[in-house]
Amino acid sequence: MTNLRELTLQDELIFDDWIQAWKNEPTQVSVSRPIQTNFAEFIKQLQTNSRHPEAPRVPATKYFYIEANRIKGGISCRWKLNDYLLKFGGNIGYDVAPEFRNQGIASEMLQQALALFKARNITKVLITAEDWNIASQQVINNAGGIYENTLMEESTGHHLQRYWIGMIRIRGNTQAATTINGIVYICKLVILCF
Repeated sequence: MTNLRELTLQDELIFDDWIQAWKNEPTQVSVSRPIQTNFAEFIKQLQTNSRHPEAPRVPATKYFYIEANRIKGGISCRWKLNDYLLKFGGNIGYDVAPEFRNQGIASEMLQQALALFKARNITKVLITAEDWNIASQQVINNAGGIYENTLMEESTGHHLQRYWIGMIRIRGNTQAATTINGIVYICKLVILCF
C-alpha cells in the first residue's frame, strides 16, 4: 500500500502543518514552498500544472507522502523536460520534512515515483542534487542513479549533480540501467506497485 498521493481539499490542515515544518529550513524545493493563494486555488493550480500547464512550465504532478494524517515528504514528477530542467531541475525533485529524515521516506518516494514514470512509458529520468546534499545523492545512487556531471546554476551559484536512472525489463524484473561510454550498467530496483 502506498502513502504517496496527490493532495485533496480535505488536506488543508495537514498541508499547513507541512509548510510550517519548513519555516526554519534554508533550502526549500517546490513541494515545500508556501503557497501564494488560498488552498482551493492551490489544488486547482496543481491539477492544471499536472495536465495542461502554461508555457514555459512542463506537465508536473506533486505527490505527498502522508502517514498518520501527517505529510512527511513531497515529490514532484515532471513528465517532460525543458532546457532549464534538463540542466538543473531534472524530472524529479523531492524533500522530507526535517523531523522525518533518515527514515527511508525519500527512498520510498523515489521508488514509487519511478514506478509512475514507468507506467507512463518514460524509461529514463534525470534527478539532480546539490553537491553538498550527500543524503540525496545516496538516495539517488541507491535507486540506480548514474552520475553524469555537475553544473553550476548561474542565477543561484548552486552546483547541481546530475544523475540518470533508466528503467528496463529483463525477464520480468524491473531494473534500473544507464549507458556510459557504450557500457550498460544495470542495478536491481525494488518498485512498489500500486
